[in-house]
Amino acid sequence: MEEKQFLEILVKRYVANELSEKELEAFFHLLAQGKLDSLLNRYLDKESEMILKDNQIEFPASHLLSKSSRGLSIAASVILILGMVFFLAKPGIVNFLKKGVVSVKTSKGEKKEIKLPDGSTVWLNESSRIEYPVKFAEDIRKVVLVDGEAYFDIKRDTTKPFNVEASGTNTKVLGTAFNIRSYHFLESVQVTVTRGKVQVEEAANWSRKPQRKILLPNEQVNFDTKTKSIKKMAVNSANAVAWKEGKLLFDNESFANVTAILENKFGVKIAFADESMKSYHMSAEFIATDSLAHILNLLSLANNLDYHLENKQITLLKKKKNIANPMPM
Repeated sequence: MEEKQFLEILVKRYVANELSEKELEAFFHLLAQGKLDSLLNRYLDKESEMILKDNQIEFPASHLLSKSSRGLSIAASVILILGMVFFLAKPGIVNFLKKGVVSVKTSKGEKKEIKLPDGSTVWLNESSRIEYPVKFAEDIRKVVLVDGEAYFDIKRDTTKPFNVEASGTNTKVLGTAFNIRSYHFLESVQVTVTRGKVQVEEAANWSRKPQRKILLPNEQVNFDTKTKSIKKMAVNSANAVAWKEGKLLFDNESFANVTAILENKFGVKIAFADESMKSYHMSAEFIATDSLAHILNLLSLANNLDYHLENKQITLLKKKKNIANPMPM
């Protein structure tokens, strides 16, 4: 069943008050995404009849308009279930197969804006995945940044804290705005605050008291996922969310992180001729649509480097110094 057919039946059954609890969850999420607006005004048109005919289920027209038609209800339920399996299983579409949990994923070059059940907004960067409940619990609002990067603008609720789990960290707020970068290919989780106050702590550790930092605007925490060290520093928070404006910005970033980000973005492998180069730090700004060659050329020029490219394998090396010939005697 095509996506359009599934959406039409979903709207028709909502208006007829025939949706199950699970179907209602799907309906309200799709409604928040703006996918149902045009259908709500024409839920019982001829296209609805064609959906049933295309699926070899025929009913008299009078029955199609009757809420009391049991046959229609059963048939529509079967079609809707099949449609949900087909539609929701598509890559990048919200996944309701896990009970009570919404999972949203982005591919390379894709960004998404998400409305959470409490009215908060999340912007999901490329190559990222987030999970959140269809309905928050009574005492806490908890989401999981499974992988990637997201900017959170959280609706304030002093009775129900907001908590983001990401790679061994918990970020807790009441109502504020902050960015979390937690890609699996990076060795650290980075939390940056743009508004309000945020508490970042290490996930529960039974061997010792979890480390904890309080952040205010223009402050950032970096949590090393290997050493478990957590460091706080002052930053320009606008740089951390430049990706929302289509920029690729590195702010005093290690070469190890820079190359990991470029590897993921362009699908290449980058190696260092000298391993000590990984600890170099650099700052640079590009447009997200800049080519890899353009980025490498500018990085090399700014850091006195050379690079060699062969079969999607890039090697960075220090530029050799030119030794001037001695003056003749």
